[in-house]
Amino acid sequence: MQVQQQQHQIASLAVQTQTRTLVTTDQETERQQLIDALSIQFDPTTVVRLIGVLNPLPPKDLVSYLQILDAVKGFYVEGQDFIIIFQGTTDQLNIFINEAPHQIGAERRPFLIGAPISDETQLHNRYLQLRREIARQYFFETAAGLRMMLPDTQQDTPLTLPSYSEVKKALDGVDLTTFSSWLSQQFEAMKRANASDLLARQFALVVLLVLSDRLTAFDNKSAVITMINHATDVSEIKAQLQQVAKLAAQQGNQQFSRNVVAMRHIIQTRYSEQLSLAMVASELHLNAVYLGQLFKQEVGRSFAQFLNDYRVDVAVDLLRDSDQDIGQIAETVGYQNSSCFYKLFKKQTGMSPGDYRKAGVLSSC
Repeated sequence: MQVQQQQHQIASLAVQTQTRTLVTTDQETERQQLIDALSIQFDPTTVVRLIGVLNPLPPKDLVSYLQILDAVKGFYVEGQDFIIIFQGTTDQLNIFINEAPHQIGAERRPFLIGAPISDETQLHNRYLQLRREIARQYFFETAAGLRMMLPDTQQDTPLTLPSYSEVKKALDGVDLTTFSSWLSQQFEAMKRANASDLLARQFALVVLLVLSDRLTAFDNKSAVITMINHATDVSEIKAQLQQVAKLAAQQGNQQFSRNVVAMRHIIQTRYSEQLSLAMVASELHLNAVYLGQLFKQEVGRSFAQFLNDYRVDVAVDLLRDSDQDIGQIAETVGYQNSSCFYKLFKKQTGMSPGDYRKAGVLSSC
């Protein structure tokens, strides 16, 4: 009996290895050999799908269930999640879902049902689609339930990242309580629209840029950017942004002196020019050292820092709304040296201008 159990365990591990290799390989010959070994057939009567079950507890109950189903051609564990190759009719799929052990069924754990796979060449892409969706479910902290994933050609309408200007307008006059509610609503809308976690992170960065412009003292901006880019779920991001919003509320609306108002106006209207503190001081007929100290005291940032920050804010909108290449955008916002623009943009947002633009419009996974 013990020998039989060992042989069964070895065979089960072999199937799991074959399943993992099949969905992750892009080698045609290897893929066909594994399809034959797992007895998978692509025909219109019994549809092949990939299914993901997130963190089933206890996992051994799901293993026992999967091992007795003929429609399950293979499965393996990836991290804490199960990836399953299922081939069967719609009735068989419904039975599989409805008869899963209660403690790990669709009412307790998220079940992700992949789109139909018409031929073996789609396996790897469907696997990548499923992995992205699993990551999205964890990031948005999705409750238990069933999610039927659509083919790539039938995905939901892509979401567009809100611009800096749109977010700034939305937050004008918003108090802390209203901000928390507004922020939750934005992330809920992204979740319902199947937005990716990357889109949500980018949105959070835009919100951070808007909030930081209201602050006269903000020493840990880089740390918050890093946290946003590495947060495991949306709750972490919301908590951090709410802390920044609280800090902005505590500092209140700063009243600037006439000279500082004039300096800010010059930056906001002539950011594309080769501005310097000495040039602005000359125009205002004031001493540059005095003016620099006054600006830093009232705004919380040096003239150069404020100018760079404002240029990046403008660039965020241009990357989203214009067809200009990145070098042109750098010149448009006042940088003759593109490498300088790259460095400043990455420091402000945590990503390069190119990466920011690529992810600016993202459909569901």
